[in-house]
Formats: sequence, structure tokens, C-alpha cells
Amino acid sequence: MIRDGGAEEQTGTRAERQTYRRRRLMDIARLLPVLGALLLALPLLWPEASTHPAARDGVSMSTAIIYVFAVWAGLIGACFAFSLAVQRWADHWTGGGPDGAGSPDGAEDR
Repeated sequence: MIRDGGAEEQTGTRAERQTYRRRRLMDIARLLPVLGALLLALPLLWPEASTHPAARDGVSMSTAIIYVFAVWAGLIGACFAFSLAVQRWADHWTGGGPDGAGSPDGAEDR
């Protein structure tokens, strides 16, 4: 079977890539809150540091609080990066205008 590499085949491949990327962004949107909840609940499983000097196991409260704030800051950064990816994808999908003024094929509707 010989393929001529025409425009129809290229358009189909581009649409498949866009659909794949959109689905991956939707997967991230579903996964990020679950990941955040798991990471924020993780200190509940840590053993508590004892006040007894002989007990060296456990995690101090200050370490747990630092961990919670680090996860919180990381989630904010991840959400920011995700929003930039979604905005970039949406601009590419809708034609690049902030209000959707541009059209994907470059022709203006007037």
C-alpha cells in the first residue's frame, strides 16, 4: 500500500495529536487534586516524635509543618504550570486570540 502523504493524512495525524494532548491535560486535571490530597495526608501516617530522649524514631512537628507547606507551594506551582499549558493549548486550538477573535485557518470572518 502506497501512501501519498497528502493533506488529508496530515490533517488526521494533527487532529489525533491534539486529541491525545487534550486527553492528557484532562488526565492531569483529574489527577492533581487526588495527588495533592494524598501528599497532604501523608504526615498523618508518620510516627510522632516522642518527648522521651531515648526515642529517636518519629518526625518532629516542625518537620511535618515544613513538609505540608512545601507540598502546598508545590501544588500551587503545579497548578500554575498546568494553567499555562491549558492556556497554550486553548490558544492553539481556538486560533490564538485572547477573545477567540482569530480563526484557525488564518482567514478573518467579517
